[in-house]
Amino acid sequence: MNLHLLSFILPLLFLLYQVIIDFMNLFPFNDVQARDKKLRKFEVFGNYPPLIIIAIFFYNEGVWAWIGYSMTMIIMVMHLFSWWIPYFTGYPTSVRKDYEKYFKRTYKFLPPIKDHIVPDAEHVGVGIILVTTVVIQSLYLFS
Repeated sequence: MNLHLLSFILPLLFLLYQVIIDFMNLFPFNDVQARDKKLRKFEVFGNYPPLIIIAIFFYNEGVWAWIGYSMTMIIMVMHLFSWWIPYFTGYPTSVRKDYEKYFKRTYKFLPPIKDHIVPDAEHVGVGIILVTTVVIQSLYLFS
């Protein structure tokens, strides 16, 4: 499979993963019962459209692919600030409220660091998909 095709397909696979973890009860991998209407709206309107747009931009190539890549990088930075920076540093502490509400009961396999939040398996999966997408898109655009 070529890098252009993978750059197009990976955001769609990420979208499929998002839909599954947002709506299918796979407890303790996810906790769909803990999600309220506010979170559901954010998941549907905040997470899904950018992934579709990124795929469309990579399908069209050229400058559009670079815009799609920028969008992927923004999602990656958001993921880092939501999960990995709090895990390693404990900051910002503001993420703890949502963490306790939505992800307290989900499965975690990473070792705890002090009293920091621990990314659950669901979001480790998100991280793996994102890193893979960034690497493939980078290889496609920079080679």
